[in-house]
Amino acid sequence: MERKTGKRAKPAPRHGKLAVIVVLLVLVILAGGYLGLCAYAMSSDAIYPSTSAAGVDLGGLTQAEARVELEKALESFADESVSFTCGGSTFTVTGKDLTLDYDTVITQAYSVGRQSSFLAAGWNYLSAFFTATEVETGLTFAQTPAAILEAEEHITNPMVETTYTVTDTTLDLTKGTTGQAIDVAALEEQIQQQLVTLVSGEEVDTAPIEVPVTTEEPPALDLQAVYDAVYTEPADATLDKTTKEIVPSVDGVSFDVAAAQTALDGAEEGETVSVPLTKTAPEITTAKLNANLFKDVLGSGTTTCAGPSNRWYNIDLAADRVTGTILLPGEVFSYNALAGPYTKSSGYKAAGTYQNGQSIDATAGGICQLSSTIYWVTLKANLETVSRTQHAFNSGYMPVIGTDATVWSDVTDFKFKNSTDYPIKVVCYLDSSHKLHVTIYGTDTTGIHGEPYSVTVSTVPYKNTYKPDSSIPVGSGPVRDTNYSRYNGVTVDVYQKLVDKNGNTVSTTFLYRNTYKASNAVYYYNPADADRLGIDTSTGLMTKTPVTPTPTPTPTPVATPTPTPAATPTPAATPTPAATPTPTPTPAAQTPAPSEGGGVVLPPEAGN
Repeated sequence: MERKTGKRAKPAPRHGKLAVIVVLLVLVILAGGYLGLCAYAMSSDAIYPSTSAAGVDLGGLTQAEARVELEKALESFADESVSFTCGGSTFTVTGKDLTLDYDTVITQAYSVGRQSSFLAAGWNYLSAFFTATEVETGLTFAQTPAAILEAEEHITNPMVETTYTVTDTTLDLTKGTTGQAIDVAALEEQIQQQLVTLVSGEEVDTAPIEVPVTTEEPPALDLQAVYDAVYTEPADATLDKTTKEIVPSVDGVSFDVAAAQTALDGAEEGETVSVPLTKTAPEITTAKLNANLFKDVLGSGTTTCAGPSNRWYNIDLAADRVTGTILLPGEVFSYNALAGPYTKSSGYKAAGTYQNGQSIDATAGGICQLSSTIYWVTLKANLETVSRTQHAFNSGYMPVIGTDATVWSDVTDFKFKNSTDYPIKVVCYLDSSHKLHVTIYGTDTTGIHGEPYSVTVSTVPYKNTYKPDSSIPVGSGPVRDTNYSRYNGVTVDVYQKLVDKNGNTVSTTFLYRNTYKASNAVYYYNPADADRLGIDTSTGLMTKTPVTPTPTPTPTPVATPTPTPAATPTPAATPTPAATPTPTPTPAAQTPAPSEGGGVVLPPEAGN
């Protein structure tokens, strides 16, 4: 059998494996070093190298350190200046007006190279050594430098804005013209760049900057804003209550905005177009108010004032405080605000007032007669009542029952509104015969006046009441207490009838129903005379049958015999019965007597 033979393979050299191992070790070391660099780059609190802002190198600085350097740099800007020319004149701007948004700039500088992944961070960090990065700064002028504003006036062919003027009849619009203007943003940027270069210490051309200009068209005129400025609301002429002078009326002014826009759009630059103004006269012009102010008597009335003198004094004082009051349209009259306060220190005296039918002296007694008379006259003038309260008892002094108006301290007030289109004036006074006169002057635009009246629904007769009093002599008649008035109670419905200037009734309106209490008379009697007078002591009324007392007979005297010759005997005297007392008759019901006062310090139920 034939044997095959061949050559034996040679083993690989040992130094080749070693080289591979070395390469791998180097790669591992480099990879580890790079990963460490990436970790450092991502975790370092320092800004990457070659990063600058506002001409300041911030590389390697922490954010706090960077802020300090930027603040120093900003301070140095104040000492530098840059010049520029415009229209043949030279102007200078300093760096003292520059501001810097430190937080934004530092945040941007710190974020340079850190926006990519972890593995790219090391490469970005290494690249920063070879590539400079200038951060967009927040370096700006706090406001446009005054030199630039001044230079704008030196532009030879400036833009002219659209303008307007107002005449008596038209709105005149002059369309603006296109022209040149300083490119403020570009100029400020050039100035900032030169200032940054100066602060950084680099060489810079200090020749004045030639101002950059741009073509500027006139901005569109805001015609709605023009309308708002021109528009005037018509205003009526009014009366100044302090100076008593008329404040002139104002005509309304407006124009058609759409028509104005069309006219302006069709105009050439520099051309003037006109738009008619619309004038609106107010309801009450100055001339109209002058001709009609207080020319008519809207309503008037007179009531008679009972005494005593203190009551007349109080009414006269209140009238002095109220008379001459002027109310503009819509204003409200307050009696308490004008006539009050109702105190002695305010000048009022004590006078009779009614409380539960009894007359009691109180400060400012009687002033309700003026408030009531004014209320009655406002009904005649057909003015709007705002607040009115009736008395508890029929006052007696009002010509129409139910047209009274009580007032009390600052709690109960009488108020009415000037519901006309013109000012009104209230005039009131007390004459020498104690007649109270009230007149309301104004401007009668309707010819309609009021004729208030009332219809009696029911009456309650007053009663004579009797109260025991041991000081009254036995056997005498009852003695009346004059502090208690005696008049009937009554319920009335009050109506407002409106009548035109020809006496025709326009309307009749039911206003309200008022019920006034009766005021009972009071008599005093000796308790021993109750039966004799027929007084029921449980009710105080004289409703029982009077009991005539039995007379006591007078004893007959006995004659003493005289031992004398017999004579004709004298007959005994006949006894005379005692006189029977006659009971006092109950007074008949009477028509209510006029009140004698008005109390304002008493509760609302008190009569005035």
